[in-house]
Amino acid sequence: MLNLEGTPYLLDSKAEAEVVKTVRELEERVALLRRNGSLTEETVKHYYGEKRFEQVAESNAIEGSTLSAGETELAVLKGITITGHDPAYIRDAISLDNALLRLVELAKETNNPVDIRQLTELHALVLGDRKGGGIFRNEPVKIRGADHTPPKTYLEVMKQMEAWEKWSKDNCSLPAPIRAAILHAWLAHIHPFIDGNGRSARAISNLELVRAGYPPIIIKKRERGRYIDALAESDSGGDIRSFLELILEKTAGALTGLEHSAMREQGYNPAQEKIRKQQEQLFRIWETSVQLLVKTIDHYIHAQIDKGNGSCSVKAFDFPLDLDDYISLCERSTVAKTWAFIVDVSIPGFARLERLAYIGFRHSMMYHHLGDEGGPSLYWSTKNPDGYPRWISKDEVAPFCIELTIKQNVGDEWYARKKDGTIEKLNTTEISRKIAHSLVDMVLASSG
Repeated sequence: MLNLEGTPYLLDSKAEAEVVKTVRELEERVALLRRNGSLTEETVKHYYGEKRFEQVAESNAIEGSTLSAGETELAVLKGITITGHDPAYIRDAISLDNALLRLVELAKETNNPVDIRQLTELHALVLGDRKGGGIFRNEPVKIRGADHTPPKTYLEVMKQMEAWEKWSKDNCSLPAPIRAAILHAWLAHIHPFIDGNGRSARAISNLELVRAGYPPIIIKKRERGRYIDALAESDSGGDIRSFLELILEKTAGALTGLEHSAMREQGYNPAQEKIRKQQEQLFRIWETSVQLLVKTIDHYIHAQIDKGNGSCSVKAFDFPLDLDDYISLCERSTVAKTWAFIVDVSIPGFARLERLAYIGFRHSMMYHHLGDEGGPSLYWSTKNPDGYPRWISKDEVAPFCIELTIKQNVGDEWYARKKDGTIEKLNTTEISRKIAHSLVDMVLASSG
């Protein structure tokens, strides 16, 4: 649910659902880049190096500058006077570049949502040595090409800016692309400065995005008409749909550029990363299911032996598999270091019993029973009387079943392959109770 309460904007339920869907897709793409480790310093430098001066040139071009990205780079880095252009455009390029460099530093303040302090600091840099930098106006202004009339006095401006800041702080958990659009449009609606409002609003959008791990967006001069029209719609009727759509499109485009940089610099493949993320989710379900199984088996063994002064310990091994191991087992390949847990049961007057549950790939019977779905299974082994190897697998010593597994993505449905070759489906409680009873029965059948 998007919280637009307190803003001048409306969004119908259908549009909201589409926006939420799009934002989730964007967040997934950013998350994939992060988890892959492709957002390295080299990747980021490569992307920002390509886009830095284009961003300055295009933002200033919306306000009338005639400098190209290449001319902007010469003006900023070498201080070269570009003939045939208004010298003011060169000053604007240098000033905006300084603001954007500062923006990257402000973005590191991850716990500080956009506020008036950050805005006025960026605006002062945008204006450079021009009068009024970082100061809210105290006189009426007219927005070119808009019917909307912004607040006229300093007090009116300040009141609306305080509402803008309050919304930002109250809604800091909203996704960055949504915050970027709303804070941008609302700031343009208030128009708090005599000059530099558009460049500052675009900088605020990018501050939001960069702070959340997104690349900055570039609204180009050729898109000025659409940009102005979308802002006008939000001004006149509080209809934020067109502006949200523009910002989300630009965010998606910027992400594509960053992904391409990651491909060139780090060999990043988003399709493969998406598959690997899904595999990681399945792996976590497996881990959680085994942990619950261990605790439940322990519970049911104690329920049977505590009155008879028996003792039981169930030792689970931390991280017996990693993601690569899990994927290998799904492909029916053997992995090392696969001990899952050891059950040790003692009852006075009877022989001590120890069983190791270890992890391997699914037996062909289980594999075919589950529709040729690969995955890990639990198997049982007992202490080797010869001493080496320490544990040996024997079907006859397995408690209740010789193999135990879950279907991928279904954590509470266990499939047990029994000694007679049949396969039974049970939930965690049922399978844990049967294994616990079987272990205790084995102890009671032994001699001390």
